[in-house]
Amino acid sequence: MENLKYLKYVVGLISVSLIWGATFPLVKVSLNYISPIGFLSLRFLLAFAILLAIYFRRIMKHKDAINASLILGIFLFLGYAFQTIGLKYTTSSNAGFITGLYVVFTPIFSHFTVKERIGKRVIIALLLSLSGLYLLSGINGFSTGDILELFCAVAYGVHVALIGKFSREKDAVTLTMMQLFFVFLFSSLWWAGEGPAINPVPILLFGIVFTGIFASAIGILVQVHAQKHIPPSKAAVIFTTEPAFAGVFSYMFLGEGFTVFGIIGAVLILIAMFLVALEKEPREFL
Repeated sequence: MENLKYLKYVVGLISVSLIWGATFPLVKVSLNYISPIGFLSLRFLLAFAILLAIYFRRIMKHKDAINASLILGIFLFLGYAFQTIGLKYTTSSNAGFITGLYVVFTPIFSHFTVKERIGKRVIIALLLSLSGLYLLSGINGFSTGDILELFCAVAYGVHVALIGKFSREKDAVTLTMMQLFFVFLFSSLWWAGEGPAINPVPILLFGIVFTGIFASAIGILVQVHAQKHIPPSKAAVIFTTEPAFAGVFSYMFLGEGFTVFGIIGAVLILIAMFLVALEKEPREFL
């Protein structure tokens, strides 16, 4: 039963990665009609409002999670801000691939947050993931957007590591709701300073609804729940499927190229994913 439960959370994280991968081309197109920070503000307002309507009483019962949510919210906001602004200056496939490098940073930060020891299989999976990400990216020098996406990867690495720590100590739903609120708050303050402007065309509205509901409200809630049972370094390796999905969706909807090396990289990432999924060490985190 424990192995089946563990596999359920692995599948949950893979599903979240697929949804997050699909958002890259969608967000890039949406940014033609709104500023990056404005998009974040509306996206996270919707995500927070949905969870608040369902779980309002949870906040009152678990006020002890608010401080942890603030810390998580800071790094989540930094990650999304760097990522979304970076999308203005690089391709959505590149953004997905470089963002996926947070798999490198997560185990480093996890060593300090949850004192996690990484098994041999996870180390092999990390190496495969890095090789896959390199082949997928096809980077020939960093643009401004690429650098911003790299900063995003660092922020996400800290965020995943901290979720590994706080999700075991605090209520998962409250952690999710309040960090979404703080991202909305920080984004709104920034957007207000810009002078809010929006062209509410259908594709933008769809982008806000899809990312707000599925990628943020549901996706982050599933992530927080799953990381109660899956260590941060293993979760990070599973999340390396995100750039593979981003590459596929970017090719399908934006026509961004997918080379032979990119296909090889995607295969390496899938192998890394299965190595983590088959890792028989869930007890160390339960």
